[in-house]
Amino acid sequence: MERRYLLICTLAGLVLGWLPILVHGPIPEKFDALYIRGSTAVWSYYVARCSIGFLIGITWWPAPWYLRGPLCGWLVVGPLTLISVAMPGCGPPCMATNLTSAATLGLMIAAIGERFGRV
Repeated sequence: MERRYLLICTLAGLVLGWLPILVHGPIPEKFDALYIRGSTAVWSYYVARCSIGFLIGITWWPAPWYLRGPLCGWLVVGPLTLISVAMPGCGPPCMATNLTSAATLGLMIAAIGERFGRV
């Protein structure tokens, strides 16, 4: 039963983790302007978002899925958003957007895991 939950959460995370790219990025050009290889730097966000599902699948606290999902999303992407604050032209609004999308992703993944992973 728990393996199924982990598998469903991980797969949902791998699929849904790409959705924020369609809405808000990050875009490589923001990093390129700082003489950082943007096409490489943005992968830290992509990998973090896609790993939210795995973290939800292996975490048991907090017990309610509707708390665990957003918390896991926030914890995975949170440290990366500090980079957004340090970037000119981005700042706190980018941080808030990334944290909101990560928490929303976590909620969606946890809901899918709860619905299809638990039998």
